Amino acid sequence: MITGYNTDVRYGNLVLHVQTEDKGQSNPCIESLVYHGGQVVIAKRGSYADLLADGGKDEAIISFMDRQHRALIESIQRGKFDEEIHGIQSGSQPIEEPITGTLELANDTSRSLDQVILEYLAAEAQQEQLVLEFQNEVDLRPGDRTRIHLRAQSSKSGQPIAGAKISARLISTQAGPRTLAVGESDTDGTIELIIEIPQIKPGSAALIINGSSDIGQAQIKHVL
Repeated sequence: MITGYNTDVRYGNLVLHVQTEDKGQSNPCIESLVYHGGQVVIAKRGSYADLLADGGKDEAIISFMDRQHRALIESIQRGKFDEEIHGIQSGSQPIEEPITGTLELANDTSRSLDQVILEYLAAEAQQEQLVLEFQNEVDLRPGDRTRIHLRAQSSKSGQPIAGAKISARLISTQAGPRTLAVGESDTDGTIELIIEIPQIKPGSAALIINGSSDIGQAQIKHVL
């Protein structure tokens, strides 16, 4: 099972939480859920059984997950789920059960992929989000012990974010997920993590650095 994604999306005066996760190869499905106040208001599920049948590796599944997560966020921002979201805003009764059907994202063939990407990036730029950046040259190799310096900051103001919870995990085709380091950013938004990479086959693992704060989550992926 591959580490998933978590993103807070601002929609008017609401904050929606989008969670995407891998259900595991025994149930080859990527599930994306949109929460408000602990209630599931939107659900999307996509099968990657075809990828496994074609010999797809973790990298292909991660790419599939990333595309589904971003596409759902874009659909929310473009108003594809206004009816569900307006139901929250108007104070209507919450949905009694999570949505279990697959929701297909609209395919607007009148716009090019470049237009869709630009619109998505423009919408993302208008929202304050957590950003994680490396502050030093990072050379991660199997068997090495490395110091990683990170800075947590606001995407809009560039101001440091203190108290952001940071974790570094290793995912691999050879073993289950493994936490390598955890910590919190200081008043300057910076944090030092000491990462010791086990001996693994090159190209068989990835380092996933997750950050969480009051303004949302951020993630850095580094293939080893």
